[in-house]
Amino acid sequence: MRENVLFTSAGDNTHFFDLWCDDIRTYDIFICYYGDDEQYKYMEYSDLYFKRKGSKMQNFHFLWENNIGNIRDYKIFYIVDDDIIIKTEQINELFRLFKELDLWILQPSFEEAKGSCISHGITKQCKDFKYRYTNFVEINTPFFSNYAISKCMEKYDVSLTGYGIDILFISVLGPHIQNKYVIVDYISCINPIKKEREIDKLQPYAKRYNIWRMLRKSLDVKDFNHANFFFIK
Repeated sequence: MRENVLFTSAGDNTHFFDLWCDDIRTYDIFICYYGDDEQYKYMEYSDLYFKRKGSKMQNFHFLWENNIGNIRDYKIFYIVDDDIIIKTEQINELFRLFKELDLWILQPSFEEAKGSCISHGITKQCKDFKYRYTNFVEINTPFFSNYAISKCMEKYDVSLTGYGIDILFISVLGPHIQNKYVIVDYISCINPIKKEREIDKLQPYAKRYNIWRMLRKSLDVKDFNHANFFFIK
């Protein structure tokens, strides 16, 4: 058991095994397969494997609540969508930087020139900087400390499949905190642009949005503007 773990919820349209699974990795790999193949697809790439329908965070929550594979003992968690294009050596470096900076949440920036889907301007790579302390990290490629993911799992509602989860998590930990969330610019990844997204098959966008709109009111989640606090060259 290593200190670091990568978790992904993998379907049938992914090539993560060509990117994240090199022998040089400094992290364990936990895979939840949500596809329809009756075989144990991707099992050979995993240190822990299970099958379950649902979104990434729903399946991670199941893993966490049941402490499968002693998931709660890891120090740093990379909870990544199965289509993110990033290589093993880059992931290793992000784990190293995360530990060095003593963070709560981190993400690599998105490389716009190579065709990333960028939903939030703050996540776009800024090549003038090494990394930035910010108050927003997107839910498709975040690293968490054990402390941060523990707090977030306490408040996570399993009806949330995608929309609003990143806002909820920062709200739980505190959007005013200026030294615990980082977007890394010297390491970027690609969030592929797709006509059809797996999450839309699980739950249409309008339904995801409406569930979040109702939950944020009951959870008293306030709006906050995305902000970069410090820029490291």
